Amino acid sequence: MGQIAQATQGRQLTQLNPTQQMKRLLEKSWSRIAAVMPREMSEQRLYQMYVSTINREPALAQCSVESVLSCFMRCTSLGLEPSNVNGLGYAYILPFGNKNMRTGQKEATFILGYKGIIELARRSGQIRDISARAVHEGDEFTYEYGLHEDLRHIPCDKPGKLTHVYMVAHYKDGGHLMQVMNLDEINAAMRRSPSANRSTSPWKSDFEAMAKKTVIRRAAPFLPLSVETKTAVTQDEQTPDYSDLLKPVIPAVDDMDADDADMVDVPSTGETPADDADAQSSDVPPLDYDDLPDEPDMEGEQ
Repeated sequence: MGQIAQATQGRQLTQLNPTQQMKRLLEKSWSRIAAVMPREMSEQRLYQMYVSTINREPALAQCSVESVLSCFMRCTSLGLEPSNVNGLGYAYILPFGNKNMRTGQKEATFILGYKGIIELARRSGQIRDISARAVHEGDEFTYEYGLHEDLRHIPCDKPGKLTHVYMVAHYKDGGHLMQVMNLDEINAAMRRSPSANRSTSPWKSDFEAMAKKTVIRRAAPFLPLSVETKTAVTQDEQTPDYSDLLKPVIPAVDDMDADDADMVDVPSTGETPADDADAQSSDVPPLDYDDLPDEPDMEGEQ
């Protein structure tokens, strides 16, 4: 009887293209993903954003189901929306080409943007302000650690090559945290990055922004972040594993014709559902890996 059920399921899946299959499995797994969503998030909006992420990143459909849904679970548990759609630079779910050592199948990658780390730190309620900056040749820059920490940075009009990055956080209780990295330290961190050698690596297209992210990551253990956030920071550019939570629903796919593949049932939230076209507003262009907006300019993060 089990063989008959598997054969039937196989015929059902062949009726759908890979993208439709992924959206169908997202629908069936949604109750488990939504269970870890913070109260302040809109379930309807987040669901539609994940559907749009699948539409915008068709290569995700070539990744293992467990890896894609686990990335969705991680993003949801942190209370962040996928920046593949909204472009805010908080978090990305990308088919970067990690491979499962057991199956050899491509896996999706969860990338936490530096703005996402800053946002999560601010949500703690203990941070008054937090910022990250890059220092270039020609800038006036001095800093000092110890009992009387100090940092002075005056940018020049025509900046040269990058020499340092730093982050400063001020706590509401009057304390502060300062972290500085020089170029050698940044390059060493880049060489340890799983994505550094990929042609689509943000280290190649957005080196300065990735350097800022690196100095914030180095300071993350001392920031008031939740355990879940600190785990996400340490496992950045990797594939999270929530397969134990998702396995009971991943294999099951109901009968479904290809023409009906885009019709999904979303739990009612009392809001008007937005279709895929609305979720993919023309105001937000598709993500270009060669110009990955993972780490945009920090001018707004004073």
